[in-house]
Amino acid sequence: MTLLRRLLFDVSESEILLEGLVVNPAVAAEETVTQSMPDYHENQDAELHMAIRMSLEEPEAETTKDIMGDKMPIDRELDQALFFSDLPPDMWEKQLAELHQARVNGANSVQDSLNLVISARQLLECGGPDAESKITGLLHQAVGLAPIGSELKASLVRRLADIELKTKVEELHSSAMQLMKHFQQSGDWTATDNAVQLMEEVIKLTPDGHTEKAARLDALGYAFRQRFECLGKLGDIENAILVNQQAVDLTPNGHADKAGQLSHLGNAFFRRFERLGELRDIESAICVNQQAVDLTPDGHDSKATFLNNLGLAYWSRFERLGELRDIENAICVNQQAVDLTPDGHADKARWLTNLGNAFQSRFQCLGKLRDMDSAILVKQQAVDLTPDGHVNKASLLNNLGLAFFCRFERLGKLRDIENAICVNRQAVDLTPDGHTIKAKRLNSLGMAFERRFERLGEHRDIENAILVNQQVVDLTPDGHPDKAGWLNNLGLTFLHRFEHFGELGDIENAICVNQQAVDLTPNGHADKARWLTNLGTALVRRFGRLGELKDIENAILVKQQAVDLIPDGHAGKATSLNNLGLAFVTRFTHLGELGDIENAILVNQQAVDLTPDGHADKPGWLTNLGNAFSQRFKHLGKLRDIENAICLNKKAVDLTPDGHAKKAGRLSSLGLAFQSQFECLGKPGDIENAICVNQQAVDLTPDGHADKAGLLINLGNAFQSRFQCLGELRDIWKAIVVYKQATENTSSHPFTRYSAACYWAVLSSRYQSPSLSLNAYTVVLAIIPQLVWLGQTVHRRYEELPKIGRAINTAAAMAISAGDLPRAVEWLEEGRSIVWKQILQMRTPLDELYQQHPDLADELSRVSLALDNAGTSSFQDTDWEIKHKSAEEEAQNHRKLAARYEVLLQQVRELDGFGSFLRPKKFSELAPVARNGPVVVVNVARIRCDALVLCTSGEIVPVPLPTFSYKQAETLHSKLLSSLRAHDVRANRNGDRATRLAGRNNQDYFISVLADLWSHVVQPILRASKINAHHSESLPHITWCVTGALAFLPLHAAGIYGFDNSTKDANAMNISDFAVSSYTTTLTTMLGSGFKPKQDPTRTPSVLIVSQPATPEHGVLPGTVKEAEFIQGYASPAHICHLTDKLATVEAVLGEMSKHEIIHLACHGVQDMKNPLSSAFALYDGKLELNTLMRLSLKNAELAVLSACQTATGDEKLPEEAVHLAAGMLAVGYPSVIATMWSIGDSDAPLIADKIYANLLGRPKISESQANLTPAYALHKAVKHLRKEVGEMNFARWVPFIHFGA
Repeated sequence: MTLLRRLLFDVSESEILLEGLVVNPAVAAEETVTQSMPDYHENQDAELHMAIRMSLEEPEAETTKDIMGDKMPIDRELDQALFFSDLPPDMWEKQLAELHQARVNGANSVQDSLNLVISARQLLECGGPDAESKITGLLHQAVGLAPIGSELKASLVRRLADIELKTKVEELHSSAMQLMKHFQQSGDWTATDNAVQLMEEVIKLTPDGHTEKAARLDALGYAFRQRFECLGKLGDIENAILVNQQAVDLTPNGHADKAGQLSHLGNAFFRRFERLGELRDIESAICVNQQAVDLTPDGHDSKATFLNNLGLAYWSRFERLGELRDIENAICVNQQAVDLTPDGHADKARWLTNLGNAFQSRFQCLGKLRDMDSAILVKQQAVDLTPDGHVNKASLLNNLGLAFFCRFERLGKLRDIENAICVNRQAVDLTPDGHTIKAKRLNSLGMAFERRFERLGEHRDIENAILVNQQVVDLTPDGHPDKAGWLNNLGLTFLHRFEHFGELGDIENAICVNQQAVDLTPNGHADKARWLTNLGTALVRRFGRLGELKDIENAILVKQQAVDLIPDGHAGKATSLNNLGLAFVTRFTHLGELGDIENAILVNQQAVDLTPDGHADKPGWLTNLGNAFSQRFKHLGKLRDIENAICLNKKAVDLTPDGHAKKAGRLSSLGLAFQSQFECLGKPGDIENAICVNQQAVDLTPDGHADKAGLLINLGNAFQSRFQCLGELRDIWKAIVVYKQATENTSSHPFTRYSAACYWAVLSSRYQSPSLSLNAYTVVLAIIPQLVWLGQTVHRRYEELPKIGRAINTAAAMAISAGDLPRAVEWLEEGRSIVWKQILQMRTPLDELYQQHPDLADELSRVSLALDNAGTSSFQDTDWEIKHKSAEEEAQNHRKLAARYEVLLQQVRELDGFGSFLRPKKFSELAPVARNGPVVVVNVARIRCDALVLCTSGEIVPVPLPTFSYKQAETLHSKLLSSLRAHDVRANRNGDRATRLAGRNNQDYFISVLADLWSHVVQPILRASKINAHHSESLPHITWCVTGALAFLPLHAAGIYGFDNSTKDANAMNISDFAVSSYTTTLTTMLGSGFKPKQDPTRTPSVLIVSQPATPEHGVLPGTVKEAEFIQGYASPAHICHLTDKLATVEAVLGEMSKHEIIHLACHGVQDMKNPLSSAFALYDGKLELNTLMRLSLKNAELAVLSACQTATGDEKLPEEAVHLAAGMLAVGYPSVIATMWSIGDSDAPLIADKIYANLLGRPKISESQANLTPAYALHKAVKHLRKEVGEMNFARWVPFIHFGA
């Protein structure tokens, strides 16, 4: 209406008034908080870089409300208009309407046209609804009535065009402002995109020289900047700077809008600096913001706003250069902004938050706790000043959460991280879905969860951290400037979970998403170096796990790139140098190349030199440099290195204030350095110092802290070292106490606690008594399920097992020494085939539980089934993003199922009568395994070797094996492998039954290996068991359950050989003269299969033969044809099903297995050592995996004959786990399995099959006493026959055939 007023009153040129910019004023920014991850020991690398981007306040645009009142010349009709204006309102409106209507109806002259203009003026004065559109309509009619070609018509056309143009501009501008307001409220980026388009049109329609040109350019710059912050397109911030600069240039000095426009230009420079990191931008931002402040008189409403923006610019330059005067200036001007703003002012809370951010940054530099307390205080005030429902409440809460987070990093007090999670969660909940800021607030919450996980080690926190960080990534569109930062943070959470649980998939994910973050970040971007550093850290971790040299090479490469990208003088240079040094240390500790530790010391020294005294990071860099010197000392033994290490670590400790969260870790590093010097020089003062500082480290760390167990172990080790020097037993007692305390700190990593338990057990057994050590070993056994956790993949569980196998054997040996034989049996059973038992536990029938507690049984059954199936999906044919998300969802679900399963087990065990539900079995439950013959458990430990004979009477007969040792078992295994190679027998596991490898430089030790097994193991056991040589057919049946390297040695063939039949004398004897041998993977397996009754003893069992003479992509096995023919000769066609060649598909075999009691697999076996459930039999159309077989319900299964190579070979690293196909078939449900220890000849397999089935199924002419033998006896006879055929001394051909189970 103002526009129409000016035009109708003949204003020659008027201004379109700029509505005050509806701006969401600055709140503290919520940028990614990205960390440079620790690479080494407790201080590790750069401590958390808190780059909290702060937003900028937009001052309201100044407006000029001058209304020009120049009037048109008054004609005679004006008197009539004035007359009307003197009438009462009701009469005035009536008379005016009548006049107007008369003129409209009859106007056809110049006078009538002018009268319409007068009417328009009168309507303008009166106002009212739709007045503007009515006035425009009157003017259009006036133009139509004016004579063509008249000056009046031309004048009216010009004025009408001006009105319509300026009306359009005003409407466009108003729409743009409404869109910006909508964006600020909803975060809908499309609104700001549309606003930019409208504002660009406004500028096109505004001629140069127009008084509103500068104001409109300023508004367009603001819109460009908002769109840049949404979409991150560099062109937008470039355009913002361009048009804001034009606005400034067009505005004369002294103009009321000049200061505001300078501030807007400074904000644009600030944002471009954040994006590109070019120093000239932040210099420009400070310059123009200072001008804005200087131009604004004290008392002006915008003074506080301009001071706030200047403070943010100083803060940003401090973050870049680390110069203390910048953060001092930032605090000073932010404080002025706060002081100038009265309580109750809408901006007060925002100014307080930004002041708090400045205090927080100074704290991170100087480490003075009062700054952090001040930051929290003013941020809390900001939150308290902001009413619920206010649009900025969530942002202020988020920034308060970041302050609590920062103080937690310093002090480690649990309440701070709890508060951080609480307020960050509130911030997330207050932010509507779809708002552009939602991702940033989720990111802050994710960081807080991650830190609490590091403090307490609770699974749910790291799961929540990954969950919310994944949400952050998913909410952020491709191309968004924050996408790379969010990917980086997600990578760090994967890295931390890997460090705790060790799942390889996590470090793979970390590397993948960190690489994406690097790839998305253009060269020259300020954050590129940080993303490279974190990628390097993930590569270092994978190198530590897999030992692949390319990972540490790439880690050093990308960390060097990070260093090179950071200009000299940048505050982050020291951090990158420190991290590069840690990578060099890692490579040195693995490869021992002196150049690496020299480089580590060099770059760590540079990091220290670049960091000014008083900087909060200085102690961390000193610690890492000291640790590098310690490493070089261990390598070279030069005293000056350990002296430097102690000096630097002392300085780091002295610079770290009391109460700092890192103090304990730095004390521990100093203690380790003192201990190293003591071990070199033997000076008692050094070990006293080591104990003193390690004790301080322990005392400073609260119970329940994840690091506590590790610090206690360091203290215990120091006590042990002093004992070795002084010989005072009190140090041993102290060491035992702290090791025991370490085991009780349940938030520490299970492996750390396991190590402490082992230290405790060793000291207790050595310096106390075997009986007292049993308490420690009880803890060792209790922690093992946490190391080999159901929530881990099967592959990961198998990777953990080599660490624990020998400890179980030692525990059993100590139980034997203490005379506690039942406990020894229980522990050996508990520590064998752990993964197989976990798998079978998932399939345990719950009949009794269903009868008494059906609901609980039903849930446990469902969770067990889901847990059993967890982790088996593959995503090979999907793109990475889908595969990654699906795998991550499956992994998280797997862990949740495991946690729920444990809760349900605990609930069941609390019920009356179910206290031992699915617990490790007691000896009383295991004793029945010897019902059909003695079971011999042989324990091979480093401290002693023993056999425990479980007799049919239930008695345990201990048999010490004093002439046998752990080392001897390993030597015999090595000799066996040499012998196999000497006989050209394959020692690898490629699944080819008939392949032979040439044996070079290998000797045949078969005779000596079998003789040693006889003399040192088997013969003493037979004597103690009073088993003598038999020459009748009814030999006793012995089942061997062995440990250690004995698991790979043929006890069933032990004996004194070397005599043929003509010269055989009393010295020639072997176990086959005394007993029939079988093996079992565990005693529990025998319980499940040894007493499985036949459905009908008189019924002839049905046999499924699966043969593959020519499997695609495998070698030919011609002997399988003859093998199948032999078997078919012992049963009628009604009892035989033969699937061969193309008929032997995976589906066909699965369909037939449940119909037959016996399965004979004459095909290639494929053993997967990484994931035994993927071990398989190669059929015509693919692999029949154990994982698939275990889904079957084989109630009538009796025997599996695995006529393939090495189906019972196992993994040398996992002697206690029976990682082979035979064990898998036992787990599937076959009570008896015939398998092979190494490659067998293709011609031998048919001969063995012939004799097995002759004895199992019987020939018509064979006497009743010889027919229908058990599988163990049938194999015994078959092997005896083969031995005669090929010669007794041809061990490689007849020894490999063995029997498992009943």
